[in-house]
Amino acid sequence: MSELRDAWKLRNSIAAALDQALDLVGREIERASPEELIDFCGGFYPGRASGPEWIASFERFVEQVWQSANPAVIAVVEADFRARGPLWSPIANAFTPEHGARLAHRAEDSRPAGARRAPVVLR
Repeated sequence: MSELRDAWKLRNSIAAALDQALDLVGREIERASPEELIDFCGGFYPGRASGPEWIASFERFVEQVWQSANPAVIAVVEADFRARGPLWSPIANAFTPEHGARLAHRAEDSRPAGARRAPVVLR
């Protein structure tokens, strides 16, 4: 039984750490300039990414941006990637108001009653 107790304590510690990490990321996104977000997003382009797991985390990053950033900043990010041409469309499309509305609706629908946030998907 002590192994189960230890495992559950570890699970609770990890959950608390993840919650703190998401809050930190949200604060950093909120304070980031459009240029900082554009530079960071450029790292998700397949030719520039550090690996497939980095690319797979892009949608999670986009969700955090829509939860934390000012809509005017998001519009600047979208416009920058849209101006780069069709190869950058997947990134630009992630920052359209329509996509943001879909993400907000999905988050609201999946949020358990009384929870601070929707369930977290790490990838």
